[in-house]
Order: sequence, then C-alpha cells, then structure tokens
Amino acid sequence: MNLSALWDTTGFAIVLGGTLLATVLGSGRSEIGKSVAALLTLLRPRFDLPRARAEIARDVEIIRHDGLLRAQSCHTSDEEILAATSALIHDRSLASMLATHDRFRRERLAMREKAIGPLKLAAELSPVFGMVGTLFALSQLNLSAVDESHLMAGIGQAVLTTLYGLLLAHLLFYPVVRLIARRGEDEDADREALMRWLAETVEQGCPSTTAERLARAGV
Repeated sequence: MNLSALWDTTGFAIVLGGTLLATVLGSGRSEIGKSVAALLTLLRPRFDLPRARAEIARDVEIIRHDGLLRAQSCHTSDEEILAATSALIHDRSLASMLATHDRFRRERLAMREKAIGPLKLAAELSPVFGMVGTLFALSQLNLSAVDESHLMAGIGQAVLTTLYGLLLAHLLFYPVVRLIARRGEDEDADREALMRWLAETVEQGCPSTTAERLARAGV
C-alpha cells in the first residue's frame, strides 16, 4: 500500500480549514472559549477522589468529633470542596453544603454542554467540507484536454477529500466530544460520592443535622 497516495495537502487544507472557519462563524465567542478550555482540561489530571478525600479527612474527622459549632475551615486545594465545606461551617447547615455542591454541579454541566456544542458542529460540518473539496477537485478537471493519468489523479484527489471529512468527523471531533462528556460524568460521580461521604460523616457527630433534615421533610 502506498500511504503517500492518501495525502493531499490542498484537499486536507480545504476540509480542515473550511470546517474550522464555519465552526467559528457558527458558534459564539463564549462557546469557542469554553471548548478550548475543555480541550485543555483533557491534558490535566482527572479529579482524584481518594486524594481529595484524604486531603480533608483530618478536618472532617475533627468536625465529626467536635461538632459544627467549633469547626474550622477545611484545608483543600479544590475550589469546589472548599466552597462547599465553608458553607457547611459558616451556616452550620448540611443543607447549605449540599446546595453549594449542587450549584457547582449545575455550572459544570452547563459549561460542558457549551463546550461540546462547537465540537459537535465541527463533526457535522467536516463531511460537508469533504464534499466541498471533492467538488473543487472535480472542477479543476478538463476532461477534453488531460491524459488518463492526470484524470485519475484528479479523481483520486476528489475521493480523498471526502475521506478526510469522514475521518475528521469520526476519528477526531466525535471522539473528543465523547471524551469530554465521559470525563465530566466521571468527575460528577466522584464529587457526588465525596459529598455523600462527607455528609454521612458529619451527621455521625452532628445529630442536629439529622433533626434539621427531618424538620425540612415535615417529620
């Protein structure tokens, strides 16, 4: 197999350049910025549940032992965990901690959906620009003046651009969309597990939080 025959610089530039330009024009600046941020996030380490739990374990144990009235802020490098535990300590309320966690979760989900939008659009547009490249290559053929080898080369270029469009969609853009979605869903699940552990641990030493929850439920 001659792999060099599968490369055409002009055709690839038409497909990729056209796809990116149309995606930028079809998306807002905010969405593009969030897509770039989401792509950069993929290069950073995942949310580490055991590490996050170990980081606050000592402070949580103190809260469980001493109660909320004498509790101090948890020491953590995670902004969301810090905000949630600070709400718990400031308001002396488990509900405040869970509400803060839920607010961050909704913000992450909204940001993820905005980040995925331009990438989905690019995946939809790349086959279209593959066809644009095909039409461009065919338009360059002069059937009455070229020899057979020139004609076959032109047809090959036309087919390649269609191939480029399909490959970009299904081997680049759609997989990246799924990767961002899976990474976000995994983080959501891990953070939810952390909050459940934290709530259960705090309740063991703070019966008033259980009474508060029963009161809210009307029991």
